[in-house]
This record gives sequence, structure tokens and C-alpha cells, in this order.
Amino acid sequence: MTTRRQAICNWPLAIFTLLVGGVGLVNLSSAARTAESNLALTQGIWFAAGILLALVLSRIDYRIFDKLAYPLWLLNLLLLGAVLVAGRVISGSQRWLHLGPVNFQPSELAKLTLILALAKYFNDERDLPARGYTLLGLAKPSSILYPVGAAGGLLLFWEHLPLAVSLRLVLLGGCLVWGTASFLVAIRSGRTGLHDLLSPVILLALPSVLILRQPDLGTTLVLAAIAGTMALFVKIRWTSLLLAVVIAVSAATSAWFFLLEDYQKRRVTAFLNPGSDIKRSGYHAWQSRIAVGSGQLHGKGYQQSTQTRFRFLPEQHTDFVFSVWAEEWGFLGCLGVVLLFFFWQLQLLNTAALARERLGVFMAVGFTAMVFWHTTVNVGMVIGLLPVVGITLPLWSYGGSSVLIIMMGVGILQSISLRSHTF
Repeated sequence: MTTRRQAICNWPLAIFTLLVGGVGLVNLSSAARTAESNLALTQGIWFAAGILLALVLSRIDYRIFDKLAYPLWLLNLLLLGAVLVAGRVISGSQRWLHLGPVNFQPSELAKLTLILALAKYFNDERDLPARGYTLLGLAKPSSILYPVGAAGGLLLFWEHLPLAVSLRLVLLGGCLVWGTASFLVAIRSGRTGLHDLLSPVILLALPSVLILRQPDLGTTLVLAAIAGTMALFVKIRWTSLLLAVVIAVSAATSAWFFLLEDYQKRRVTAFLNPGSDIKRSGYHAWQSRIAVGSGQLHGKGYQQSTQTRFRFLPEQHTDFVFSVWAEEWGFLGCLGVVLLFFFWQLQLLNTAALARERLGVFMAVGFTAMVFWHTTVNVGMVIGLLPVVGITLPLWSYGGSSVLIIMMGVGILQSISLRSHTF
């Protein structure tokens, strides 16, 4: 008679995660060798802490997040609001909360809380239409929070709205009256549960508005990509997708005129015309291309990158850490790393296939989408295929908040795997 025992962990997922993080530390030690502090050592400490955190989360039943998803999303929303009030400004952006000896970035946590909240929402919607969700269906429950969110948006962008003060006050008052009336109607109808007040649109929109205000366009785009991927997975109708594209184009146009900072606009125009401003807005992308191209087939060798040594490449230890690898290891080295990330993401996605319950499937798909979009946009940004929007490379770019969030996600996926099968 054979005995069945629970697996210790999902070994392929664990091994590829350690490989990605380990190779990233080796590359960071070269990318940050001209920095005053030992960034690679600090990153290694964060990675070790992340491993411990992943181990703890892997032993906790992931289904606990079915109850914690919305409270965690609300807590993160409060943290994002606190950033705008008392956040620390670094490199012109107000994205960090100063917590003793460390700086914490709530916008990184927003990605994980959005995934958990969307996973819960889609899991609770047991009456999934056979023909798929409509865009209106994804937005239906939140008649209360839409006007309240609009009121918050008016307050956030009060000084930038091209409207007379009297008209702003009318809009603000109308939003608040609408929200109050909707709330009273909800109470009378008995629909006062938190789930009845939320929808995927609100779950995405509220943190996105606060993050855009920091400003952080890159994280906002990643949040939208995660939500879009999960919506596609639960079968949103193609007609609704077309409507979503129209809305997205309209929103992007409005953001260009009213939300984006001047430096963000310059980066987009520099991407469309790389040679127009290589000394200012296009400098990062131009120097990154030089670094990538100079690596040729085999690269210059470990710690032999001239772009890094002479500090021609800004942000070489964060957003452009892949450029350092490309210069030192060449095309073959880049191909190897791209394959490494591919197989890592394959293991992340495989967790969805192993999951026994819808909640685990949605969590795994959402987290895989986060890693995929981060990797794709960062590499595309580095080689000049996409504009510079400040997207990090998972477990490679320096940053404790990012590393911990990635490892928390890995821990949750390990929990899903452990509760999916025994052998």
C-alpha cells in the first residue's frame, strides 16, 4: 500500500525563483559597484527576508485571503493616501513612506492587493455568464463608490482642472449628493455588504488615481495590465473589449492633457523621436541602447561594462539593470536570461493549472500577469522598443519593497500548489 504525503514545496517554482533572484544579485553587484553603499548586499538581505516571508506564507492556507482581500485593499488605499500627505520625495516623486530605517513603497503593495481583491471578486461571482462578462457587468455594483471616487478625484486634481471654481464646486456637490442618495437606497434595499459596493472598475480606478498623483505612470499601467489580463481570463465579451479600448484611448488622451507631468510627456515624445532630445528626456533610453549594442554577441565580461564604470547610464541599478547585463554578457547572455524568466513565469502559470479552486486559479493568473508585464515592459524599455515609464525588472532591480512583494506572491502561489495535490 502506498502512503500519501503532502509535498514540501513546489520545487520547480522554488528553484526558478532562486535562480532568477541569484543571477539578479550577481548582476546587481556589477551594476552598483560604483555606488557609495553596498546595494547588492542590501538587496541580498531583502531577498533573504523575502524567502523567509515566502516560506511563512506557503504554510498558511491561501484561502484566508478570501476574507482579507478587501480589507487589505482598503488598507493599501489608506497608505497611498498617506503617501500624498506625508510621503518622502525621492528623485522628484513622492512614492515612499519613511518607516524608521527603511522606506516603504505602498504602490508596490497595490499590485498584490489588487490581484487578491480581483481574485476574490471573480471567485464570488459564481453566476458567471456563459457568454462572458460585459463591461457594464464588471462595473455594476458600485453606484455608491463611483460618485465618492469622482469627488476624491476632484479634490486631488482641484488646482489642475480647467474649470471655474464655481463649476468645480457644483461637480463636487453633485458627486457627494449622488453618493449619499445611492448609499441610502442601498441601505433600504439591504445591499450594504462590501462586495456589493465594489467592482473591478473601482478596485482598479481608486488606487490608480492615487498612484498617478505621486506621479507614477509605470505602476498605473501595470495595474491596468494586470486587471485587463484577469478580465480576459474570466471571458469578457469582445464587444466589451472594443468599448474598453475606446474608453482607454479617451482616458489616455485626457491623462496627456491633464494628468501627465511635463517630464513624462517629454519621455513619450523622445520615444517617438529618439534623436530629438538625447541630452535630456531621451538620455536614459539613448545610453541604454549604447550599452545594449556595445555588448554585441558575447559581451565585454563581468564588471567590464564601460557605461556602468563611467556612469553614463543613469538608474543602472534600478530600471536599467538589464542594460548592464546586456553590455557584459552580450546577446547570448540576454537570450539565456530571457529564457530563465520565461521558464520562471511558466512555473508561476502552472500553479493555476494545479489549483483545485477558482480562487487559487485567479490569484495565480494575476500574479503571473504582474511578473509578465513587469518583465516585458522593462526589457522593451531597455532595448528601445517601449518608452521609459519607470518599470522595474522583478528580483533584479534594486528595491526592498518590490522584492518583498514578489516573494510574497511566490509564497502565496506555493500555498496554492501545496493545497492542490499530494504525492
